[in-house]
Amino acid sequence: MGKPALRFAGMFHELGPVGLGLVQESIFDNVSAEEMPDVDEVVRYLKAGYVLIDMMDLADDPFDSARQVMNGSTIRTDGDWLWRDDLAYYVRRHRVTLPEEFLALIRERRYSVPHRDEELLRERSLVAEELMF
Repeated sequence: MGKPALRFAGMFHELGPVGLGLVQESIFDNVSAEEMPDVDEVVRYLKAGYVLIDMMDLADDPFDSARQVMNGSTIRTDGDWLWRDDLAYYVRRHRVTLPEEFLALIRERRYSVPHRDEELLRERSLVAEELMF
C-alpha cells in the first residue's frame, strides 16, 4: 500500500508566495460567517501537527494591520496534510475555514494527530522545503 498523497491547507496568497505550482486562494474568500462549534479542538489539532520546517518570524495579519503573527513560515503536518503554523491563529481569530476534506479528517480522527514514522516525516519535509524555498 502506497503513502497517501500530501494535501495543503492555509497557503493563502496574502501570506506569501509558495512553490510547487500550488494555486493560492485568497484568505478573504475563506472566512466563515460563524465560528466552528469545535474550534478549540480543531485549533489544538493544528497546533499538534509535526513540525517540518521551524522558522521564527513575524507576518502581518491581513485582517488587522496593527497585528503581527508569529511563526507564519513554520510548516506542520499530520502526514496527510501540510499547513502553516499560523493557520491555527487565523482559524481561531478570524474564522478562516479549512478545506472540507481536511476538517472531516480531523473530526474523524477525534482531533488527535496520528503517530507517523520518521521516514514519512522526512519525505514530507522534502515537500515542505520545495513549497517554502
